[in-house]
Amino acid sequence: MSVARFPRLLGAELRLVLRERLTWAIIAALLAALCLAAWTGAERVARERTAIAAAADDSARAVREAWAAHERYAKPSPIKVNYWQDPTDAFGFMTYFMAAYAVKPPTPLALLAAGQSDVQPAVTKISFGFSTVFDDTAYELGSAAKLKLGPFDLAFVLVYLVPLSVIALAGTHLSAEQDSGVLRMIAAQPVGPRLVAAAKFGAVALVAVTVVVGGTGLALALAGGLGPLAGWETTMALLAAALATYVLLWVAACALVASLWRGAVAALAILVLTWAGITVVLPTGLGIALDTLAPMPSRIAAIDASRQAQALFSTAEKGARITAAWASSKVPDAAQQRPEFIEAPEIKRLARDAFYDEALADHRESWREHALAASTWSRRLALLSPATILALALETAAGTDAGRHADFLTAEGAYRRRLRTFFEPHILAQAMNPVPVCAGCSARLGFDAYDAVPAFELTIPRATAQREALVALGSLLAGALLLTALTYRRLTEWPS
Repeated sequence: MSVARFPRLLGAELRLVLRERLTWAIIAALLAALCLAAWTGAERVARERTAIAAAADDSARAVREAWAAHERYAKPSPIKVNYWQDPTDAFGFMTYFMAAYAVKPPTPLALLAAGQSDVQPAVTKISFGFSTVFDDTAYELGSAAKLKLGPFDLAFVLVYLVPLSVIALAGTHLSAEQDSGVLRMIAAQPVGPRLVAAAKFGAVALVAVTVVVGGTGLALALAGGLGPLAGWETTMALLAAALATYVLLWVAACALVASLWRGAVAALAILVLTWAGITVVLPTGLGIALDTLAPMPSRIAAIDASRQAQALFSTAEKGARITAAWASSKVPDAAQQRPEFIEAPEIKRLARDAFYDEALADHRESWREHALAASTWSRRLALLSPATILALALETAAGTDAGRHADFLTAEGAYRRRLRTFFEPHILAQAMNPVPVCAGCSARLGFDAYDAVPAFELTIPRATAQREALVALGSLLAGALLLTALTYRRLTEWPS
């Protein structure tokens, strides 16, 4: 049979595939899994957006209440308000009233993958002092029982269940014909094994790619929850192409195993073991390798350093010496202008926090370096498995990858320092001149720059997502072409 008649052969095989009840059962199960995964992803994204909106409302509430306090306290009154009850005092507002949050907003494609978002939430409230040993401990993880189950998201369906669906559709092609004796009848016809294999596996590839890519798009549309996609068109196209290539890679793997001519049972066993190795065993090994290449610093050592810093500052003599040294570095002539300056509670607190930050600086830097190294190595090691390549691309597009969270924690620490830098001059000025703005009023009324408080800068890594999608497409395409070339080389003649 000539190559010119290949379309007719492909059409015949496509009709056979679509005529089988197993095909429609697999399609129905896969579509149901995709829709369920998209729905759970939409719920997760909705919770994140609700939490971010609640944080914004809380910040706005704190500012409204501070302005209301300004109006309420701007009248003479015999009642005096302490600084920890006074939002019109710079130190009181920063420490007890301000509601500042670091926020990691979901990307428009956040439905694709949960990643580590169940243990790395998107909102953290900024605090100062002894509660900041680690940047990643300012949130609640929720139910430990749910964390054990792991997220059922689109990434799980696409990375783990799609290959099994392809194996169920194509795993016994040619092998089943060999077992039943039909292959001898096919071999008696004027057609080579390459053309027959191309038609059989090409028909499965058409069905599988259409169902997986189209089903994913349908599930996303039905679930809702997608954000504004302007600017993300290229990333979406690359991800769709990478997903189609991932399907083709598994179809090529089925064709390669069929070319071994071991029979249907052996073919299915080989394919299932390959699936387990690529999607379970190899990623587990890569995780172990990642722990070796990027060892985690000791949290116990950081906690011990934190306790030592607290104990050292709590010693009256040393604490006073540390406070005096910090105060003189900020206001050199403070002791001459106002001797009681270093006894002010806000000065002691600022000095304590500065000393605490300096004592933990090396530990925090080691954790940031670890997060960066882990993110870098995870991207490199992901190239060793098709499953991890696609999973990383989906997580990066969803904004739930480890690299983005490491950047988020770094930005959170920088934001805390920006806030301190903003408030410190106001606090020092009030401490040097503690006279109330309004004589006879109950509060200080010395701070009203609420609208000038720095806001956290939101970032969505669109360029990174596009780059990872492109890397995934290139890597998966290379793997699919390699398997196809090996299959083509083996199918030179029919088995004897």
